Amino acid sequence: MPSSKLFPVLAPGYVLRKLETPFAYNISDDQLYELDDEAFEFLKKCDGKHPYSELIHDAGEGSQESIEYMIEERMIKMYKTPFPGKKEAKQSPIPSLRYLLLNITDRCNLACKHCYLGRQGTNDIDIGLFEKAVSQFEEMGGLKLMISGGEPLLHSKFWDIMELLQSFKLRVILLSNGTLIGKKEASKLSGYVNEVQVSIDGISGHDLLRGKGSYDKVRCGICALRHYNIPVSVATMVHRYNMHEFEKMQELFSRYDILSWSVDVPCVTGNLKANPDYILEAREASKFLRYGFGAGAHESTGDYTCGSHLCSVSPDGKVSRCGFFGDEPVGDVNDLGSAWARVCKNYLWTLDKLECHDCSHIRECRGGCRFRAKQHKGILAPDPLMCHSFGVPMTIRE
Repeated sequence: MPSSKLFPVLAPGYVLRKLETPFAYNISDDQLYELDDEAFEFLKKCDGKHPYSELIHDAGEGSQESIEYMIEERMIKMYKTPFPGKKEAKQSPIPSLRYLLLNITDRCNLACKHCYLGRQGTNDIDIGLFEKAVSQFEEMGGLKLMISGGEPLLHSKFWDIMELLQSFKLRVILLSNGTLIGKKEASKLSGYVNEVQVSIDGISGHDLLRGKGSYDKVRCGICALRHYNIPVSVATMVHRYNMHEFEKMQELFSRYDILSWSVDVPCVTGNLKANPDYILEAREASKFLRYGFGAGAHESTGDYTCGSHLCSVSPDGKVSRCGFFGDEPVGDVNDLGSAWARVCKNYLWTLDKLECHDCSHIRECRGGCRFRAKQHKGILAPDPLMCHSFGVPMTIRE
């Protein structure tokens, strides 16, 4: 047990978040610890101003075990002298906005045949607008900031943006095609990001989708990132020319010590409309969803449909449900709180509102992707990909 004369402080790398319920979040390890009210109040007072003896005296009798656990987990650091206080955690909106996909540019060095944007541009987010978005996101209790594009490294002031993020307590994830990351870039990124997600869409199938030579470049990028101990995750899109390569990819990613592997099927929009030969029917594509591991930002809690804690921001600051709904913005980052409220009102449903609400798999699949459902039969209809994945005959739903 620590000396009663020491001053406890929430350890560096941890933040308190009052989401639907209280949590302590370990930014570097991406671990969310649910707290009871007594433990949360105790950690709020671990601000460097109160000695341990005072906090133990004020804590309830049943709190001792929780406090010992937090000390054992190194969620609390002890100082011999008073330590500057920290900001108090504010109540998040409900549902909580935990993940922000911030697309900082629509520039890209590739012309992928499945890109949902369907275009390349020259737009970069203004740094002032970027800072405003991130500041509000943190204030609302955000956890993960996902920096994307286009290819985010092509933003004209990319490294200025990375430097700006040092003043925020968020998990920073860079979403990149990986082809522009060498040892120089990886070395610099190691001081700014907690994770880099790269895209690998097959072995030979990758170059067919993204352009000749891109597979070798992204593998070099991964090696550079791992050399500087940056955790790497991988995103894979299922298409006709990689369907026989999933076992090889699984073996490859195990050698790279990948943090997580997300597998999805691209919606038929953007460039994919002009490349129909890459499209797999939902029944066939669904077989590959068994691959992959790790949680993604589209997870939901409570009784909500897919992505109950996520929204997207475009380079011009417009806020939408996700990238697929980019043409239907609900507001902008000048008032992220109001925009998020409209996202929840217009694009988030409870499971009982879905046409497939009586399905036995509804709580597992959450109805699937709303954009894919909209393309199929309507925004409240079943997502055919998820129906096939769970073995639900589509004839029942049609």
